[in-house]
Amino acid sequence: MSIFNLSWKFFTRKSDPNKFNYSSLLPMLGVALGTFTIILTFAIMDGLEKDIFGTLKNFSGGTIIKTNEISKEDILIIEKYLKNNHIEYSDFIERKAIFQYNNESRILNIRAFSNLNIPLNQILKNEKRYQNNSVIIGNELANRMNISILDSVNILSPLDLKFSSSIIPQEKLIINDIFTTQLLDFDLNYIYVPISIGEKLFKKSGNRGFYIKNNIEIPNFFLEIKNIKINSWDKIHGNLVSAMKLEKIAYVAFGFLLILISGFSLLSTMSISVIQKISQIGILKAIGFSNGKIKTLFFYFSFISGLVGVIIGVSISLLIKLIESKFPFFHFIFGNYPFLEFPVELNIIKIFWVSCCSILAIILASIFPAKKAAKLNPVYSIGMK
Repeated sequence: MSIFNLSWKFFTRKSDPNKFNYSSLLPMLGVALGTFTIILTFAIMDGLEKDIFGTLKNFSGGTIIKTNEISKEDILIIEKYLKNNHIEYSDFIERKAIFQYNNESRILNIRAFSNLNIPLNQILKNEKRYQNNSVIIGNELANRMNISILDSVNILSPLDLKFSSSIIPQEKLIINDIFTTQLLDFDLNYIYVPISIGEKLFKKSGNRGFYIKNNIEIPNFFLEIKNIKINSWDKIHGNLVSAMKLEKIAYVAFGFLLILISGFSLLSTMSISVIQKISQIGILKAIGFSNGKIKTLFFYFSFISGLVGVIIGVSISLLIKLIESKFPFFHFIFGNYPFLEFPVELNIIKIFWVSCCSILAIILASIFPAKKAAKLNPVYSIGMK
C-alpha cells in the first residue's frame, strides 16, 4: 500500500475501518469555500475597478493641469511642452451655469473642451464632428427633463453679467448626443460643450487649463511654476478609490478567515486521530515507520485536503465565470450600482497565489499533530485503545 493510500485511509476511517469519518472532509470543504470566495472576490472587484476606474479616468482626465492663476507665459511653456512631446490634450473650461429646457431650469457643471472627442470617445464609444452650437448631456438628465437629440436648450451664466449691461450671457444650443456612465452624479449634473461656447459664457471665472487623457510624468519645471495645480483622476476621486480597495481587502480577508478556520478544523481532526489511533501509530512505528514517515502521513493528508479543496474552489470559480460570460446574472445581485453590467476578471497569477497560500495554510495546520504523533512511544502506545 502506498503512503498516499495509507494516509488517506488513516484519517478518513474511524476505529472501525468500514466506517467513513465524514468530519475529515470538513477541511477540504472549508478550503474550497475560502478559495472560491477569494477568487470570486478578486474577479468581481477587479472587473468593477476596471470599469469604474476606467470611467473615472476618461471622465475626469488622466492628468488635469489648472492654469487659472498662472501667467500667460507659463501657459505657453506648458502648451509647448505638451506639443513637443506629442501628448494628447485639450484646453478646457469648467464651471457651473444654468441649464434651461422649456420651463425647467437646473444648475449644472458645464465642461467646455477644445477637442470634445478626447474626453468623450471612450464614454460614447464613437468619434463625431461636433458643431459649435452642440451640447452633449447625460442620460439621467435627458430622462428627467424629457430631452431628446436635436432639442434646443439654453445655457445662462448670471455670474458673468457685466455691470455695464443688464444682459445675462447665454447661448442657445442643440442636443447633439447623450452619454451614459451610470457612475456617481455624472449623468445628471454634467454636460459638455465646445470651448468656443465656454469662452463666450465664462469670461470672468471658471476653472481653466489642460485636460490630458492619460497619466503623464510631470516634469520638474512644471512644479516650479507659481500657483500651478495638477491633479489626476485617482486624486480627485480618492475617497471612492480608497473605499473600493478597502472593500476588496475586507472580502478577501473573509475568504482567508474561512481557510484559517479550515486549518483549525484539520488540526482538530488530526489531533483527535492521534488520540483515537495511538495503538495504530504504535504498530506503524513497531514495523519500521520512522518519525519522519509518521509525519509524512500527516503532511500528505493535509496536502491532499488543501489540493482537493483548491481544485474544487477554482473549478467552481471557473464555472461561475463561464456562466456569467454567457448569461450575465451578477447585475441582478448588485442592482443599478455602480453598473448594470461589468466584466468578471479572473487573473491567473492571483489564482495561483491564492491556491498556494490555501494549501500552505492547511499544511502548516498539520505540523503540531504530526510532531505529537511522531513522539509517541511504540511500546506503550500499542496496548492503548
